[in-house]
Parts: sequence; structure tokens; C-alpha cells
Amino acid sequence: MKRILILTAALCCLLGLTACQSPEKRAQATAEQFLTAFYAGEYGAAADFCTPACAARLSKVSAVQNAVPDEIAQKMKEAVSETSFKIVFVEVDEEAGTAVVHYALTVPGIEGAVSKQLRLQLEGRAAAVDGIE
Repeated sequence: MKRILILTAALCCLLGLTACQSPEKRAQATAEQFLTAFYAGEYGAAADFCTPACAARLSKVSAVQNAVPDEIAQKMKEAVSETSFKIVFVEVDEEAGTAVVHYALTVPGIEGAVSKQLRLQLEGRAAAVDGIE
């Protein structure tokens, strides 16, 4: 009985900490999950972290990828998977319910990192990618 009580208390504490996560941390966590899936060429998985409008745009990218021959699609996926990113900083506008995540993208064959941005919508305890710039 004590074990169940301790586990329940630990779970409540963990959920409490997650619920209190700052908007910056929520935006950064969502951006990392999205970018990891996106640059692995897993557009369906990346869409799980998007607003419906952004997910629809990714669906079109996925459809194009599925329309090319398997050999070419595999080469495209391999090229994208060698790309890496690093989040530089997060800007949050709590009044507007938005965040912009600035990240550096390293692409094989291109010298230096490329600066990129993700726009996110913040709603309650959730964050969703709304666009890539």
C-alpha cells in the first residue's frame, strides 16, 4: 500500500512539474521534436507537432516524396537525415500566444550554419509548429 501511495505521489509531482513548464521550454521541446522528425524525413511524425494548417502543408510535401521512385526517395531521405540543427534561442509573445524558435541548421556540403526560424502557436500547456521560415 505504501508503494502505491509513493508511486502516486511521485507521478503527481512529475505531472505538476510538467504543467508548470515555461512557455519557452514548451516551445523549445516541441521545436526539438518537430525538427528531429522533419530532418529525418518523417513528415507524418513531424505533422504531429503542427497546427492543422501546417500539418496540411507537410502532407503535401509527404505526397511529393511518395510520388517519386523509391530509389530517389531513399536518396532524398538520406541527404536530409545528414542535416543537423541546434536551437539558438526562443522568443515568446505570451499576449499573442506565439513563439519563434531560432535555430542553426548545418547542411552537408554547405560551409557554415544556416539561420532558420520556426513559428509556434501556444495554447494552454501545448505548443504547435505553425510555420518554417
